[in-house]
Amino acid sequence: MNFGFNSNVRVGKAVYHVQTEDRGPSHPFLDTVVYVAGRVVHKRSSSYKDLTGGPAKGEALAKKLHERLSQQHQEVMAQLEAGTLQLHGPGGPAAKVAPAASKKELEIHLLNPKSWLASGNATLEVELRKKGSDQAIRGAETVAFLEGEQDRAPSSHARTDAKGRATLKFPLPANIAEGTALVIRATTRALHGELRFLLKVRRNEKNPMPSVK
Repeated sequence: MNFGFNSNVRVGKAVYHVQTEDRGPSHPFLDTVVYVAGRVVHKRSSSYKDLTGGPAKGEALAKKLHERLSQQHQEVMAQLEAGTLQLHGPGGPAAKVAPAASKKELEIHLLNPKSWLASGNATLEVELRKKGSDQAIRGAETVAFLEGEQDRAPSSHARTDAKGRATLKFPLPANIAEGTALVIRATTRALHGELRFLLKVRRNEKNPMPSVK
């Protein structure tokens, strides 16, 4: 059941490599390691014994494990991008990584604002353009996450195609706190953009509906 994720995250002038993998049933832990220039600057490990001891077996267990692995991987990358991840240098703990200093020159367009939410699942069709032009941005890293007052929970990520488009899919939690924002963020080596919605819950309904913040 061993599998994992590998991603490169650019923060300022530094490129960090984030690797998350399953250690296997004999040692049921999910390990995430962050490298910069070949040096380990962060480690995170979490047990999934609760999954192996539960009712899920076979493909069902693999699916749950894959979701948890992805969540941990995205969490670390989100904290790295936000500048909240504690990194460690050769001499011990180092200061938090500095946030990226790229220019905010990407425009993010949500192509399905009226149909993005269905049966508790979000499907965000986005298109990236260079600010003030019709130039499509190919190969940009896009991420969608829920951001509350106390934390930030990434949900999905993808790269844009030749038309500057990407699809981000994830299930929304059943209970969403007031003040939670749905954030769509896109980055390239030198540019970034962000689109933000405030999620509101209608009375007597569980499904959140967005309004631009």
